[in-house]
Amino acid sequence: MILVTGATGFIGRSLMACLEREGIAARAYQGRINDPLTLRQELAGITTVIHLAGSEARGRNRLLNHVDVDGSERLVEEARRTNVQRIIFASRLGADPASMHPLLRAKGQVERIIQRSGIEYTILRSSTLYGRTDRFFEIIVGLAIWTWPFVWLPGGGKMGMQPLWVEDFVRCLVQSLSRPNLINKTIPVAGSEQLAYATLVQQLLSVAGYRRIPLPLPMLLFRPLTPMLFNWWYWPAVSRYFMDRFFVPEVTDHDTTYRHFGFRPARIRDTISYLRRSGLALRIFRR
Repeated sequence: MILVTGATGFIGRSLMACLEREGIAARAYQGRINDPLTLRQELAGITTVIHLAGSEARGRNRLLNHVDVDGSERLVEEARRTNVQRIIFASRLGADPASMHPLLRAKGQVERIIQRSGIEYTILRSSTLYGRTDRFFEIIVGLAIWTWPFVWLPGGGKMGMQPLWVEDFVRCLVQSLSRPNLINKTIPVAGSEQLAYATLVQQLLSVAGYRRIPLPLPMLLFRPLTPMLFNWWYWPAVSRYFMDRFFVPEVTDHDTTYRHFGFRPARIRDTISYLRRSGLALRIFRR
């Protein structure tokens, strides 16, 4: 039996649907991730944990420490007690416990906790994921709608990006369940297209049916502007974690997914028709 933490999140919903289609027995974790008693009850009879739970969407450093780091530490402690055999963790490209960026630092700390747990693991370091109800492509289009007639390009839009369709990432997670050669490995996964942010934005707006004038903004201006505009929301549309993408390139070998999992990720243009639907202007105000 497989236990999935964060099963109701962006990745988790796609993963649970995929596991059901494949006939793989799995259930969603119910409860607080840092509650030892709940963890002990939920882990009873579990052989594999797919660990997706995190607080990135909230944009708060305190929650990163409380949910992501402390929660993962409690999860590992109880997993050892209940004889869990394997943990599969969804991390991020650039994860580093010594990173100056809070999200990447937290992901690196969680990786280290899992690697030192004594439990077999597979860590998938992904680039930014996209898909219907994502917090990246939909936010880019939503912000462009509100900033008419311009679209903001932090740092001039020069930063390279390699987004990965969430369904392709889920495919990698599911394959990891039956691949002994991936045990105790940390593997980067990303899309096959490496694009400058400016190019990516123009592609998204073209599919969504909007025209905007590119407005390059220096990072020295954009970074302090972000908390003033968005941090008063309980679920901020744009947090400092969103902005960190423009300081740390999220790119890796273009064929890394193919080499490790035997398939080529879908092209961006073939998977973003969901951006044509109405309501994206209000998407930035929703959780």
